Amino acid sequence: MTGAPLEFTDMPLFDPASIEPTMAGMWRYAAMLPVIHNGARRVTLGEGWTPLIAEQWAGRNVFWKFDALMPTGSYKDRGVSVMVNWLRGLGYEALADDTSGNAGASLACYAGRAGLRSVIFVPASAPEPKKAQIMVYGAELVEVPGPRSEATRAVEVATNNSREMAYASHAWHPAFLLGQMTVAWEIWEQLGGAVPDWLVAPAGHGGTLLGAWRGFQHLRVSGVTNRLPRLLAVQAEPYTPLYDAFVSGASAVEPTPHVQTISADGIAISYPVRWRALLDAIRFSRGVAMAVSEREVVAAHAELATRGVFVEPTSATVAAALQKAPKELIQPDELVVGILTGHGLKKPPKL
Repeated sequence: MTGAPLEFTDMPLFDPASIEPTMAGMWRYAAMLPVIHNGARRVTLGEGWTPLIAEQWAGRNVFWKFDALMPTGSYKDRGVSVMVNWLRGLGYEALADDTSGNAGASLACYAGRAGLRSVIFVPASAPEPKKAQIMVYGAELVEVPGPRSEATRAVEVATNNSREMAYASHAWHPAFLLGQMTVAWEIWEQLGGAVPDWLVAPAGHGGTLLGAWRGFQHLRVSGVTNRLPRLLAVQAEPYTPLYDAFVSGASAVEPTPHVQTISADGIAISYPVRWRALLDAIRFSRGVAMAVSEREVVAAHAELATRGVFVEPTSATVAAALQKAPKELIQPDELVVGILTGHGLKKPPKL
């Protein structure tokens, strides 16, 4: 697929009075999510409203937004829930996506819940627990040899000009980002109407970081707050196209060649399709991009687990970045929220 991702621009303003406090999960914000159901029952498993856990980490007061605690163990359930409702409303009978595992498991789950067929294209090297999870939901799993980009090419061929099967891409589809905006609204509610000074998240295609940023932007546009967080986008070496462009001041990213398998496989993305929006958001927020090494990710992953926070290595990049961040970058009195995106059972360590 070429060109720029589609954007949804006609959103209702955020109205705190429209929040449905008795509604489980993120659909408490249904009034702010422009999804047409055509009279059908909403497809949901109660995703969202995940815990905000107070932590002392690297000498700083941090809150972990534990989005690993979702129906499929991944933050992607937010965006996929909205996207599946959207596409079902358009009359599609089958959905397809390319993924390293988490997005595929989420799409397989919600497509099954909606009574739709799903076809998930993954790199053959994807973690076995993730592939098993995709299949248990009844999806058709297509393993593609080679790097992650080959799975993308395969799904594009399969869905090109199809009237029955939609390319339900977590990277390209605008409805996915609408769902991801809800994490910002939850953080704002859980902090008692406050906006954090810093928001830290892994960035592969950048859906969680960009979605959260737009969620906070929407709160500001709606007059709910006059503040925005600074963004810290975390990438894992050697897949650092955003970091490289940010540090060099470049106006565009250069794709990272596929060179090796890393533990943070969820962000082993050579070319983020929303790179322009991500760079603009980081720079506008007066934020930064950071790169962490395999060794730093493994160490942070292990330390989080000893504190009872069992996440997959991709999530641990957030903790590794906060350990690596210079003291002068984030002040001791600043409020930091780090988004933990995937559960540890997605990719358990070898014992």
